[in-house]
Amino acid sequence: MSKVLIIGASGHARVCLEILEAAGRDVLGFFDDDPNLQGVFLHGYPIFGRISDSAPILADKSLEYFVAIGNNHDRKKIASMVQQHCNHGPINAIHPLTVISPRIQMGMGNFIAPGVIINTGTLLGDYVILNTGATIDHDNIIHSYAQISPGCNLAGHVTIEEGAFIGTGAIIIPGKTIGAYATIGAGAVVIDDIPAHCTAVGVPARIIRQNHSSHFKVAMYAE
Repeated sequence: MSKVLIIGASGHARVCLEILEAAGRDVLGFFDDDPNLQGVFLHGYPIFGRISDSAPILADKSLEYFVAIGNNHDRKKIASMVQQHCNHGPINAIHPLTVISPRIQMGMGNFIAPGVIINTGTLLGDYVILNTGATIDHDNIIHSYAQISPGCNLAGHVTIEEGAFIGTGAIIIPGKTIGAYATIGAGAVVIDDIPAHCTAVGVPARIIRQNHSSHFKVAMYAE
């Protein structure tokens, strides 16, 4: 089995490390742009340098990698940069304590934490984050760079468009669509479609803000 490099060294990357270890992968170390992390060890693994330093190393196709960046916009930007330089895609990081139907379709670079359930007919894009204990019912479509936080429950036939962020413990009823780079606050109950680039919170979820900037940083908690 090939050795794996982790792109990023934040808290999300540390969780990713433990998922890869649990899955029996041979992790070499990290790359990260934080100047305070250069040359140090994280959980016993070296941080080799900045993310741009990974490009010549990942040109070796015998090495695999995973982009462990939590922010959806940043993950898309960094994933695109890394993939252009190394000419091959990332692995999926899937904890063994998950329940995943054999009748789903999944892209590359996805993060699937322990306790996640994905039911039949679901389609996952690339670089999706499904965090601890999230449940994804049948026939969902989750587009690339979306993030489903811990404890979320998505009913059947839900669509999550690119880069959308679903906050901790949110519930989405059947057949609803969350638009691209929308944010759903923690604990919200979504009973209507939410347009792209909007923030919705509450029970039932209501739109409180339109996020006009394409560089909007997703909110981590409901306001």
